[in-house]
Amino acid sequence: MIKRITIVAYVFIAAVFLFAGSRASAQLDERPGNSTDNPIDLPRDLSGLSIKNPRVRIVHTDDACKPGGSMYLQQVDPWLGYQWGRSLTQREFRERDGVYGDAGKLDGILLPDGATKIMSRSHTNSCAVCHNTPYRDGGAGATIAKNGGEGRNTPHMFGAGLVEMIGTEIRLRALAIADTNRDGWISAEEAKGKCCVITSGDSRIDYGSFEDLDADGKPDLNELFNPIYVDKNGKRIAFASGLKFPEVAGYTVEVQSFGFGHLYMPFRPPVPSTIRSFIANPFDIHSGLQAFDPTTLNDPEGDGFAQVSNAGALQCITGAMKDRGAVRGPTGISKDDPDRDGYCEEISEGDLDMAEWYLLNHPAPGRGKLTDEVRRGERFFKQVGCAVCHVTDWRLPEARPAAADYTERHSGDRRFFEIQVAYNDQSERLEGKLVSLAQKIAVKSESGDVELSVPRRGAHTVRGIYSDFKYHDLGEAFNQLQFDGSVIRKWRTTPLWGVASTAPYGHDGASLSLDEVIRRHGGEAFDSRKSYASLGSSDRRSIIEFLESLVLYQTDRLPCDLDGDGKISEHFMVGGMDTGYERFNPEWLFKLAGEIEGPIKNLRGERIVSYALENVAEAYGLNLEFLRDTDRDGFPDVIDPAPRKRGYKDGVN
Repeated sequence: MIKRITIVAYVFIAAVFLFAGSRASAQLDERPGNSTDNPIDLPRDLSGLSIKNPRVRIVHTDDACKPGGSMYLQQVDPWLGYQWGRSLTQREFRERDGVYGDAGKLDGILLPDGATKIMSRSHTNSCAVCHNTPYRDGGAGATIAKNGGEGRNTPHMFGAGLVEMIGTEIRLRALAIADTNRDGWISAEEAKGKCCVITSGDSRIDYGSFEDLDADGKPDLNELFNPIYVDKNGKRIAFASGLKFPEVAGYTVEVQSFGFGHLYMPFRPPVPSTIRSFIANPFDIHSGLQAFDPTTLNDPEGDGFAQVSNAGALQCITGAMKDRGAVRGPTGISKDDPDRDGYCEEISEGDLDMAEWYLLNHPAPGRGKLTDEVRRGERFFKQVGCAVCHVTDWRLPEARPAAADYTERHSGDRRFFEIQVAYNDQSERLEGKLVSLAQKIAVKSESGDVELSVPRRGAHTVRGIYSDFKYHDLGEAFNQLQFDGSVIRKWRTTPLWGVASTAPYGHDGASLSLDEVIRRHGGEAFDSRKSYASLGSSDRRSIIEFLESLVLYQTDRLPCDLDGDGKISEHFMVGGMDTGYERFNPEWLFKLAGEIEGPIKNLRGERIVSYALENVAEAYGLNLEFLRDTDRDGFPDVIDPAPRKRGYKDGVN
């Protein structure tokens, strides 16, 4: 009898949880509740580290005075925008969000045989599944199946904005060399006799010739540059396969600043050249979430380059996604649904605005303890020739938007903050200092004066990145046999910042130690590897100790001087509540700061501090006009055709 009652009880409890789960307002990693909330109705995380904002599509705006729109989140409440972007890269998307539209289908760009797809699609519901070292950041991670049986190791995204800005700077410097008449593209006549040689500090980097010296129909530039072929008026010829294609008069270039290595193929999208395309493509391939993004789609000049994003990056049309917005709903929602799963505009233009804003400003890696041995190792690193490719620093000029010469119209440092991270010998830990890179500007709106936070766009030296971004042949040990039998022999020089925290190493993650991956180098790096191997064991160990000083860190646990008083408080006060040690938590910096619950007794009667917020809706702007989602279907009221009727697929159905 007791056994029967127990079984009935279990069935009843299971039924309760199934029913409760169907009406719970949050998903697995979305836990906005505090200790006073029923965790069935409102999941909670008293550590305060889980995602708190619901899945609501951000509405793209270019007017900062529209509360809750993407430009508002970028310029009026930039830390809130940063956090919304961060949540997009960390959250677990659900079926009702449109995830896994074509699970298991072979997809992606074609390999050289013209038939083989590079990978299976829709195999993860969150960026954080792979980018998770350290956890809750744009970290490094697993080796996944891509291109060939060896796989592809997940790189970290710390300092992604600085990488993008270096790519932009390389492009402008290259065009300044070859585009003599400054019409935006390089003709055959202009290319004659010109080499793309760019300096960075003491390094002189040769990226090849602007000419087609080997007569293969494309410029002899390093694979870092993707050519975009144009006619005599500088208009892109979308189907041009090379310089010999009919009506091609020349080319312009984009710089493939992200990813590892892809063989060049006509008509095939290149490695992403901007953060925005670096985000949109993985959302599609890895999660089955297609983005509708007019910022990347619209090419007003017909030259192959689309719009400048809200964050200030010129987009290339090669990054345009499958959702083209050919069919639009009454409120402008794209109904193209490329994967035909019934879910429309799975990632919005505004979502990409915020994800781009987050990664543009994601802090750069740090340096650990600088011992004499580490400094000695860095000297040996340069002495054996590693720094020839792993170039230490890059200089970004200040913005010059009014320059007459377009190659001098630099964008400057587009970030709104940076964290200066250093090892503190006294506290024996990494510590940060928050530095603002923005200026306050007052503007008038219909609802009154609004204070904007706008990046100053000054000059900046990117220190300790250790890359020339060039593609090199590193010998047979680095060759990758692709699924179709073709071989990749060239790889982009991986930036070494953060390398100590990102094992295993190599594009394929096949090297388990730093010593192993150095010894694996051959080809163009053979002499450096030989010099390294010829060193004594203590000297080689010094180089490894130097590399082990290049570290990542968990940003939201980083002890950090947020208020600029020159110290890190052990009892940082926010809203009259002791939040513990002063650390880099964007929630403390919102326009309306998050307020933690504070000291409570847990379910065991123990005294703890709850870091769950008591003002989630207010702090996260859920009541702002362009974020308000009355029916909680993921479509904010301003674009929802039926704002009081839940319609997860298109706002109606």
